[in-house]
Amino acid sequence: MRWFTEVGRKTIHLSAILIPIGYYFTSEAVGRSFLVTATAIVFLIDVVRLNQPRVRTFFFIFFGRLVRDHERYNLLGATYLLLSSLICVYAFEKPIAVAALAFLIVGDSVAALVGKAIGRIRIFGKTLEGSLACFAVCMGIGLVIPELTWTRALVGAAMATLIELLPVPLDDNLRIPLAAGFAMTLVP
Repeated sequence: MRWFTEVGRKTIHLSAILIPIGYYFTSEAVGRSFLVTATAIVFLIDVVRLNQPRVRTFFFIFFGRLVRDHERYNLLGATYLLLSSLICVYAFEKPIAVAALAFLIVGDSVAALVGKAIGRIRIFGKTLEGSLACFAVCMGIGLVIPELTWTRALVGAAMATLIELLPVPLDDNLRIPLAAGFAMTLVP
């Protein structure tokens, strides 16, 4: 994938930061209602895209360059991001859900961009430089959320970085926030 295509994908990915920020500053009921609705709509559109050739063709005319090969006949990363957001807001305390989603949205994007720009040391097909950038950003995010302890921020950032790095055959939009959220839940 070319650099400008990756930047385009990550720009869209970073715009999803509005999800945890919006959830943080609204009531849990409003945030959850919004996510249920948005997830249902996006999931439905994605299922129609996968099952209707005309819709799939129309979709790829406009968004084809931004879609990864494995997404052509599977759910899009955006659908997984909304599904994980929905799970997080119901499974975790609000500050943990916000941090876990921000770790995914910002940490994963920074890891990819730094890894592609300056990464040299390869680990599991990713780069050490990208992983270090991911950890630094996630730790920073954890520390700016006042309700999170330093320990939770550290454990969540470490887990998000580890899960982003490892070649687990589950979409990272699901595995990063869920793993980081569960890890933060286990520590005081």
